[in-house]
Amino acid sequence: MRRLGRLRLSLAFLACVLGSALASGPAAAQGPPDPQTTNIPYLAWRGEQIRLVKCDPAIGEEGASVDWLVEEWTGPGLKPQIETSTITGFEDCVAADIVSLEPGLARVKLVVSDESGTAILKHQFLSIWMSLNKPSIDEVGQADPTGNSRLGDPPGDGIFTAGDLNGRIQVKVTGTFPGHGGISYTLPDAWPALASVLADDSDSDPDNNAARWDIHDDLAKTEGHVSGYCGPGTAVVDAVDNCKLPSTASGPFSRVYGDSSGPNTVGPFDPLVLSTLLGDGNLNAGDAPMPAARVDVQIAKNTGGTDIGGVGSLEPADKAEVYSRDTNGTASAHNYYAPFYSAWIPATSRPGLSSGIDGPAQGNNFRGFLVDGQYDYWEFAEVLRSEVARSTQCLRRTDQAPAYRQTPAGPQNVAVYTDEHGEAQVEYNPGTGAYYDAVGAIKNDNGGCDLEDVDLLGRSVITATARYPYQPVSDPAKASDPLTKQVKSLFTKYLGYFTKGPGTANSTARIVVAHAQDVDGRAFANERVCFFVDDEADGAFGFSGTTGPANARFTVGGSDAPLLGNAPVCRYTDANGNAAVEVINSDPQSINVVAYFVPEGILRDIDVEFGTAATPTPPGDFDDDPPARGAEGTNPPTESVLKSVGATSVKKKAKKAVSSSIRVARLVKKGGKVYLVVKVKSNVRYAKLRVKVLNKHGRKMAVKTKRIRTNRTVKLRLSAKAQGAAVSIVR
Repeated sequence: MRRLGRLRLSLAFLACVLGSALASGPAAAQGPPDPQTTNIPYLAWRGEQIRLVKCDPAIGEEGASVDWLVEEWTGPGLKPQIETSTITGFEDCVAADIVSLEPGLARVKLVVSDESGTAILKHQFLSIWMSLNKPSIDEVGQADPTGNSRLGDPPGDGIFTAGDLNGRIQVKVTGTFPGHGGISYTLPDAWPALASVLADDSDSDPDNNAARWDIHDDLAKTEGHVSGYCGPGTAVVDAVDNCKLPSTASGPFSRVYGDSSGPNTVGPFDPLVLSTLLGDGNLNAGDAPMPAARVDVQIAKNTGGTDIGGVGSLEPADKAEVYSRDTNGTASAHNYYAPFYSAWIPATSRPGLSSGIDGPAQGNNFRGFLVDGQYDYWEFAEVLRSEVARSTQCLRRTDQAPAYRQTPAGPQNVAVYTDEHGEAQVEYNPGTGAYYDAVGAIKNDNGGCDLEDVDLLGRSVITATARYPYQPVSDPAKASDPLTKQVKSLFTKYLGYFTKGPGTANSTARIVVAHAQDVDGRAFANERVCFFVDDEADGAFGFSGTTGPANARFTVGGSDAPLLGNAPVCRYTDANGNAAVEVINSDPQSINVVAYFVPEGILRDIDVEFGTAATPTPPGDFDDDPPARGAEGTNPPTESVLKSVGATSVKKKAKKAVSSSIRVARLVKKGGKVYLVVKVKSNVRYAKLRVKVLNKHGRKMAVKTKRIRTNRTVKLRLSAKAQGAAVSIVR
């Protein structure tokens, strides 16, 4: 027992420290409830100490004394311990730390007595320590609640191409503790059930006590507001968003009480800090004030030899972007939802009067928290392992540095902290680094490393391990199931040819185009390509200009390059990775043309037919589908266009059984233009569509075919008069 004297600080100062709400509107007159009159539990992980604080004028009475005792414990082993050295009193408040290494619920009684020993205040705290459960891990897809169109694998299937946009990994952590009567509770889902059993409040209707545990919003994007701060709203459940400007990711946020949280809303929930009270009018799992758990997300390390695992790297995800309605984190009204976006770790590092998870952040012989102060979700608290790029023996280009392809680089094992909903997200960058010596590339005596037949560059096996965030306990860390990602290659070198034009005179010439692109689909620009032409040909010279079939014309640029050996023509590829030679021959025969991609040491050849008019029909031309991460203006002629007119490769890829289905097909009108928005799910990269364009009477206007990328949404331009379309896959 410790005696406390009245200090000189005033209650007015205390009220200022506790925080205030920015009230407006008629509903705000009532104001938010006082969380200190409700027994909202403090939640902690095993091994964490909870700072309990109670403020009341009775505590400051001259000669008042206080007692702390644990009245009830539902867990195994010893009751939680009050750390007596932490018992402190100031103004009209008293505080103490309590700790448990076991899971369970403790009822902690604070008794304040006057000089005569008469109890003048009794307050009961609920403190819960939880055991970590196995975390869940998931790839975020475009259709997921936090997905967007900027993800590198929109279906969320973990399949990327090298250099794709980042994907996102979602980790969720739950906690379990034994309650009364042997009933086990798992939070956050069991929060409403727990409230129905335990909730109590001195100022509330007993039939409505559980509603006082409504302290947070949920994760839904649903809009709608109560009347007051956001205007004359009619909703019962408030969206809890930044309905007014100016605002930032720290607020102010609307609340169901018709007011706002204030301009600096930083977690975690603290009954002493009214700005952290974000009730939305709906008691659900989202209200559980989940404590921050440490989560280590790691890509399994490459083991050498023939192992192609360990590609990609990890980057921080920004919660202010993930949980914004435009997915960009723009500071616009109603854009930020599902706060908090940052929190104090430990909770008592918050300036001013605070309660909750206590420190010090670091222990003497254990790590403790990896951060100490305000933490922005989900920044890396620590990078535990990072790979450094090293050169492989697979040549990329001798005329660029580094000449040899690189192994993966960047963070591959990182620690982050979960938010108040038990969630953390981390971005995955597939990159272009891989263990190229193990992927099965064909090498030649020129040093060439041919990746034409390599589909899978590498894989990443990713796990998330939930760890007790503060001190060791007798329960081990919990690892998720593995999440596997695959990184595919877009590398290709190929040749195709086109007739020079109609008529007999032009039948003696063919335009042979060489195309070169890297594993990420980017063009190999300014690369020296030398063309070796069969001696039977009448001649050959460099070509630049527009070529291709009538409905798929494209321009080839480039310039002459120094000759090599007996090659009659050497050219530098243009920005699209294309170089061309014009071959002349007046006899009806086949002329072989070999292209040597000099900086790569790679060969391709093609038999150019002069005995027949090479005029097959290429795919349609009513869409622009650039390669992944391709720079604007660098789209090469598609592989199907070139190969449809006779292109061959030195090696042929084995065909696999194709499974394709149309998942989205709808017409969209915008700015007087009509588009067909279509998405095909498939186990191959491309699919060929047949589109029957219909008028307002349902009659056919035109039929077009188009080769599109699968597993992503593609927009195809149609006639402005189109009123409908019938779409099918050409097998």
